[in-house]
Amino acid sequence: MLMIKTFTSTNNVNHLHEQPEPFKPELMDESVSSFYETLKPELNKLIRNPSDETIQRILAYGKKK
Repeated sequence: MLMIKTFTSTNNVNHLHEQPEPFKPELMDESVSSFYETLKPELNKLIRNPSDETIQRILAYGKKK
């Protein structure tokens, strides 16, 4: 019988309990910052009140998988 040594890489640690670093717009380049500020109101609308079409698209996509 052939024996194979198996191991778990020390690079693959459990990251479930780690919190991501908070987003810091002040550390961004000026052009990136202005782009983010332009998108922010629209993205916030999506989070708070997605349209029925958006919800239907998400559900349809989920059914495909």
